[in-house]
Formats: sequence, C-alpha cells, structure tokens
Amino acid sequence: MYLYANDSFQLYDGKRVSTMYQYGLIPVGPRNRNMSNRMQLLGESLDALPVNVSVLDPEGMILQTNQSWQEFGEQNGIRMRPDTAGVNYLNVCDRSKTETATAARRGLTELLAGERQQFQLEYPCHSPVEQRWFLLVAVPVILDQKRHAVVAHINITDQKRRERQLEAEVARLEALTDLTAAVREITQTVISQSTRSEIEQAVCDQLAGANGYDCARIGEVDGRTGRFTVRASAGRFGSIQECTESDELFGATVIREAVWTGQLQTTTHRRENTAFDWRQDAPPVATKRAVAAVPIRHAETLYSVLTIYTVRPDAFSTEERTTLSELGEVVGHAIAASERTQALMSDELIEVELRIRDLFPHESPSTDWTVEITQTVAGPDDDYTMYGTTTEAEIEAVAAVIDPLDVAAVTVIGGSGESVRIALRLSQQCVIPLLASHGWSTETAVLSNGDCYLTVHLPSGDNVREMVETVCEVFPNTELLARRQIHVDSQVDMEIQESAVAELTNRQRTVLQTAYAAGYFQWPRDATGAEIAESLGIAPPTFHQHLRVGQQKLMDTIFGELPVAV
Repeated sequence: MYLYANDSFQLYDGKRVSTMYQYGLIPVGPRNRNMSNRMQLLGESLDALPVNVSVLDPEGMILQTNQSWQEFGEQNGIRMRPDTAGVNYLNVCDRSKTETATAARRGLTELLAGERQQFQLEYPCHSPVEQRWFLLVAVPVILDQKRHAVVAHINITDQKRRERQLEAEVARLEALTDLTAAVREITQTVISQSTRSEIEQAVCDQLAGANGYDCARIGEVDGRTGRFTVRASAGRFGSIQECTESDELFGATVIREAVWTGQLQTTTHRRENTAFDWRQDAPPVATKRAVAAVPIRHAETLYSVLTIYTVRPDAFSTEERTTLSELGEVVGHAIAASERTQALMSDELIEVELRIRDLFPHESPSTDWTVEITQTVAGPDDDYTMYGTTTEAEIEAVAAVIDPLDVAAVTVIGGSGESVRIALRLSQQCVIPLLASHGWSTETAVLSNGDCYLTVHLPSGDNVREMVETVCEVFPNTELLARRQIHVDSQVDMEIQESAVAELTNRQRTVLQTAYAAGYFQWPRDATGAEIAESLGIAPPTFHQHLRVGQQKLMDTIFGELPVAV
C-alpha cells in the first residue's frame, strides 16, 4: 500500500503562487498502515466540517485537506489537484511575500515548534468578483509522537461586513454630533463678533477644531476671472495649502457649482487599500479629501463660499448636508447684521428718495389712496407680506388695485376710521428686503395710487448710482428723486437689537414680527392669535407656542445679563 504525494500545486489565498515539488510512492508497512488508518479517519472527520481545513506535518507539508478545502480550490480555478497534498505550506507563504503570508508563516512555524498553543489571523481573500475575509485558526495535534498542525480557514465575510457597516454608522453619527456642537458654538460666537472678517475666521476655527474635519476656508469667487480669493482659513491643509495661490484650487469645481446653483455641493473621496485588492501587483491609489462647498448668503446676496475638507470615508451624509446648509444661512444672516450695524454706526449717512412707478399696475383709480408700510415679513415660499395702515375710506380703492393682480392680495386686519391695519401679500420680489440684503436701510415706504415711494439710508462711502442700478435690475421703473448727506445725532443700539433677534429661529422671528405688524400687541388687539395663525398657515397652538418661546428669548437677552438691583 502506498501514499501518493502530488508533484505540483497552486495555493489560492487571493495571491496566485505556483510551487513545484517531486514526490514518489511511499511504501506502507505496519507502522505506516496504522498511520494511514488514522489519516483516513481524520480525513472523514474533517470532510464533515463546513470550513476549509488542512493538516500539516512537523515540516509544514500538507498531509491532508478536507472536502471544503478542495471545493474552494476548484471554485477559484486552481490548476492542480484540489487536495494539494504533498505541498509545503510554509514554503508557499515564503514565495507569496505578502504581509498576510509572512504573518501566517511566522505563526505556523512557532506553532509547530511548540512556541505557542494556538495561532489566529484575520486576512482578506478577495476574488475579482467577490469581497471575502477569512479567519485562519491553527492548533497543534500529536500524531506518532510528533507535533502536527490542523489549519482551518473560516469564512468571516458576513461578520466583517457587519463590522464595517457599524463602524461607518458610528463614524457618521460621531461626525454629525461634532458638527451639531460646532454649529451651536458658531451660532453663539458669531453673535459676539463685530466685523465680517471676525465672523468668517471664527467659523473656520470652530469647524477646523471639530473632529470630523481637517480644514476649512472661506473665500470669494471673482465674477470675471473665476479666481477663488481666501478671506479666512484654519486647520490641517497639508498639500492643499500649496494650492492657495494657484490658479486651480483643490475643490474649485465644487465651489463654482455652489456659486452657480446657490446650493451646497459636495464631492466624496474613495480611499483604496491594496491589501483588499485581489491582484498581487495592484498599484497604490492616492487618497483625496472629500469637499463640501457651502454658499454663505442672506436674502439675495451671496457673500462668500465656505469650503470644508475631510478624509472621512462616506462623508457628508444627508443629515450633515442639511446642517451645513443651515450653517450657511446662519453665517450669512450674521454677516448681513454686522454690515447693517457698521453702516448705521457712522454719524454721516446718505439719504436718498426713490420712486418706483406702477409697482402695482392699474387703471386710473376713482379715489386716491395711500398705504404707509410699517413692517415687511418674509414668508416660507419666497413670498413677502407688507403690513401697513390706510384709512377706512380708502380701503375700497386699495382693494380695487391689488385684488385683480395675480402677484398680490390685500387683507384687512383691524382698526377703523383713520387707521385701518392691512396686509399686502406678494408672490413677487419685494424691494425692501432687496435693499436690506445690500446693507441699505429703508426708513419709510409709502404706496400711493400704485406707485412706491422710499426713503433709504446708505453708508457714507456707498455709491448711490450703483444702488439705483441694483434696484432697477428688478424694478426697471425706478427713479432717483433726491439725494442728501445727513448727520445722525443719536444711534439706535443695533448690537443689542441684532443680538436679541439672532437668538430666534426663523419661525419664531416670523411669528413675532407678524404678530407685531398685525397689531397683536396693541390694546385692544387689531388681530387675534387665530387670525394671525391662519395667515401664517399654522395651527393656533403652534402660533402661541412660537410666540411664548420667542418672547422668552427676547426677555432673556434683554434682562438676563443685568446685575441684581434693589
């Protein structure tokens, strides 16, 4: 009786290796026959296991493999007898020269030498069409008083995929938590900053300090050349820092897309690990940062673009994108408030009077009418509501002009006689928010027989012609009636006012501003809470909840920091 050793074999562990050996027929005497019986019993036992198993002799030679081992070889195109008997496992590891093979050889050698009682190794074993991971487990076994090794390769692909999914989810939640905390800090920080440059630097510092991001920068895109000019930056830029003065900034395409669309844009990165590549000679793949470009805007004005860089895999989830978009709006509002404050802090101002002819086109009215605008409130769908007062005798004339228009509607809120409070709802661009978005303050606004008359204050250094041209782009029938330089003796404390309003959410601000404009705080009230809630499209309990919370925030801002007084 003879044991046959194969003369060639190729072991597939994700790296193809061929090793040639020559063996003859081994005669089996009584001692060898006993060995054969043991091997037969061992082989039948191993075949019943659902894992790939081989038995190594003290020198690392493969004596026996089970059915799962052989089926795996056949499925992966092994060009030899699938049982691989007679091949030295350790020599195959030497020739493979991968980190996995080196670790496997070292561990098995120590096991066979009696230097350890168990050896385990997790390793990738990907095919061209399937991603797989295995756990190598080796234990010693004594056969004929010699130390052998039983080596099992257990497929742990499902477990590794679950682990990677869990790691990705944990990373996503940690990044979102860090971002939320950073946004909270930014919101508090920008309120205390007095200039635009201070606000922009504070934003970059906070984001770069968050765990989920490497660096952040804020800059402007030149409309003529397309060059991105950095205004503020912070963080670990690495190779990106070298691109600051170059024509093509890293992420420039994403920045341009954000400018063109006015919406947040992102690009993700893909980092490839060559250890997971099934090809033995896989080239290294460079890692690039993921980029988010966040427009910083308020109303119709785009101030700058915030760019954030990270090497996190699967960065910028849906929740993260939503939070970053909201951050762009918060920062834009803070910059607009800062510029308005700076404009109004100067004692010298430019006052201009404008007239927009036929803001509300109409035929000659039978009765002259006038509406003095007191407040303008932005709606949720790019619409606006202008609150104002007129007389009871003029209501019909106002309605006769406004109601036929598709872009406007008038509602009587309350009052009587010489002071009737009304609301004009516009589904078109409104001139007052347009002026405010450029830092120009509307002091008075009067509608008279379809025309609009405005008194506007500009900082002393602003160009009046550019202001008129800006308004004419939206309202072509605009004309300049008067211009004068004025001196303001006393200034409203805009810093306190903006600080108080900045604490409010957009919904709370809209509810409070609408309630104030509608005469809700008058006594007797010109409008009820239910009427205002209906005009806002919300339920009365929701209106009262936002009203109470907003009032509490205003009171906390005004009185919360005052010292204890007698």
